[in-house]
Amino acid sequence: MPRSRIHFVRPFKARRHGWVSCTIVGALMVGPARAALVSGDPLEVAIEAPRDLTKFLNNTFEIFGAETLVLDDNIYLVPSGADLQALPGINADPSRKDHINVTTLGLDGEWNRGRQTFTADLQVDDNRYERNSNLNDVSTLDKVTWLYQVGDVLSGQIGAVYSQALIPFLNVSSYNRDVYATTSYFGAGRFQLGPRWAIYGGVMESSTTLSDVALQSNDTHSKSVEFGTEYATGVKDSVGAEYRYTDARYPRGTALNDDYREDAGRVVFRHSFSEKTDIVASGGFLKRDYASNAIHRFSGEIWRVDMNWQTTEKLLFEFGTWQNLQAYLSAQSYYYVSKGGRIAPKWTATEMGSFRAQLRSRGKQT
Repeated sequence: MPRSRIHFVRPFKARRHGWVSCTIVGALMVGPARAALVSGDPLEVAIEAPRDLTKFLNNTFEIFGAETLVLDDNIYLVPSGADLQALPGINADPSRKDHINVTTLGLDGEWNRGRQTFTADLQVDDNRYERNSNLNDVSTLDKVTWLYQVGDVLSGQIGAVYSQALIPFLNVSSYNRDVYATTSYFGAGRFQLGPRWAIYGGVMESSTTLSDVALQSNDTHSKSVEFGTEYATGVKDSVGAEYRYTDARYPRGTALNDDYREDAGRVVFRHSFSEKTDIVASGGFLKRDYASNAIHRFSGEIWRVDMNWQTTEKLLFEFGTWQNLQAYLSAQSYYYVSKGGRIAPKWTATEMGSFRAQLRSRGKQT
C-alpha cells in the first residue's frame, strides 16, 4: 500500500530556536517543528540525565503559528485498486487522495526560579480535508513540566502530557473517523551516588480514550514504573541498565479480558567519539502477558542505535535504526514488529531558523 505525503508550510511568525523541517517517510513532508521536546515517551524523557534537560538562563515566552498544505495519495492505507465503497464504516463518498489544510497555533514558555525550571509547550492543529470532510479533526500536543534540582545530587522532572489526534487507518475493522485522546502524568528522579554512579527511577499513569463508540472497549488505563542505574566511564561516556513494568487495564471491559502486564529490560551505552560525533545504543528484551489465555502473549528482542555527526558548524546528520514490539492503539491484543531506520540532516541557515529533512523506513508488521 504505497503512500506519499507532501507538506508545504507558511509560518505566521518566526520564533527564536524555531525551525522548519522536512520529513520523508517513503515520501516528502515539510512542516513546523517545536522549540522544545514534547514528543516521545514522557517517562523515557523524564529519567534522562540532567545533561539532557533543557535549561534556560532567561525566562521566555513565544507564540507561533503556521499554515500547512498536506497532499496524501492514500488516506485509507489500502492497496491500489481496492473498492473504497466496500470498506466497512467508510463515508458515503470516499476519496483515496486528498488535500489537507492544517492551521497551527501554539506557544512555548520557560520560567526559571533559582535552580527550578517550569516549561509549557502547547500546540493545536486544525486539520481540514478537501474531499474526505468527515475526517476533519482538531489535534493537539501539550506538555507542562517542572524540572527540579535539589543540591548537587538530586534532580528530575514532574509533569503532564495531553495528546489528541486522528487514528491512522492501519489494522482497523472500521473506516469510520476515530480520534484518540491520551493523558499522562509522570514523575522521575535521579540520585547521584558519587562522581560516576547514579540511580534513577520514575512512575507514570496514562489513560487513552477513543471517540468511536464501537471501539471504546479499547479504552485503556495503565501504570508504569521504571528504574535503572548508570555508570560514567568518561565525561560524555556511560553504561547503564534499565527495567520497566507496565500494568494496563480496560475500564470498559469486554467478554474477553484484554488486561496485560508488560516487562522490558535493556542496557544502554553512550559514547562520544569527538566533540562532533556521539552514539547512544540500547538493547534488551520485552515480554507482554495477557490476563486471558485466549490472547496470544508475545515477547522478543528490542534494540535501538542513534548517532549524531556534526560535519560543519551549520550541518548536522542524525542516524538511527531500531527494532521494537508494539501493539496497535485501537487493538492492544494485536502486535507488530517495528523495524527500520532513519537519516535526518539538519542545516542551520540562520539564528532564526533551520531546515531539516528526515528519511524513515516503514515498520514491519508481523
